[in-house]
Amino acid sequence: MGLFDFVKDAGEKLWDAVKGNESQASDALKKHINELNLPGSDKVDVKVDGNKAVVTGDGLTQEQKEKILVAAGNVHGISEVEDQVTSAAAEPASQFYNVVSGDTLSKISQKMYGDANQYNKIFEANKPMLSSPDKIYPGQKLRIPA
Repeated sequence: MGLFDFVKDAGEKLWDAVKGNESQASDALKKHINELNLPGSDKVDVKVDGNKAVVTGDGLTQEQKEKILVAAGNVHGISEVEDQVTSAAAEPASQFYNVVSGDTLSKISQKMYGDANQYNKIFEANKPMLSSPDKIYPGQKLRIPA
């Protein structure tokens, strides 16, 4: 559990303004997560409060939880995701990486694992949010599995 920071002006734009429309923004964010067909998305609720998304739920694996948190945070207008999800079992947590201009999954893999050829591990850990290893953007937060 904790608070994760994201780049507010990066990511998919799901709404124009949150102020006064938190309920609609919450519904749009939950729909976005559901449409990604992430395992465990049926076990969480999402509430948008200003620029923060609060994700609650239980019974998820660590991987399921991390993917949902990343999906919630990589949305235009969200700068923080509060994790209130209880994992089903204790598992090692992943690291997270903020993409900067000029990054590729190979470069990130070299930084994180010391081997550029491990990029597919990062790609697989961020599917279905990533549809291709080439579709990353500055400000995006990626899940880096151990």
